Amino acid sequence: MPTYDYECPKCEACFERILPMAQYQDPQTCEACGTVAKRVLSAPSFILKGDNWASKANRINGQMAEKNRRLDAKQAERKKENPGVTLVPNVNGERVGSWSEAQKLAASKGKNVESYTPKVREERAKR
Repeated sequence: MPTYDYECPKCEACFERILPMAQYQDPQTCEACGTVAKRVLSAPSFILKGDNWASKANRINGQMAEKNRRLDAKQAERKKENPGVTLVPNVNGERVGSWSEAQKLAASKGKNVESYTPKVREERAKR
């Protein structure tokens, strides 16, 4: 239950009451003189806890941004160390000198040669 602050208009005494939220507007009498006191605003004395509050979301967003920066730096480092993999002309792991030779070898072994066609065209275009 929340704590409410009250001030007496007659003797200026200040006091607190712990009341259900439904009773915060009920008149409260001064503990010192018995006069009906006036409710005054006080500083909030509670902390918002849980997963859906802005402060936690901001903290998590900052942590995730920092984590992503570290991961991006590591990934860039790996790319420098290990440049991309390149294809070499081969048939079932048996290397040959060119893609056209690989296509011929695949055809002689009864393999499907359609996947070699784009590489053969690139090879011919470079000549």
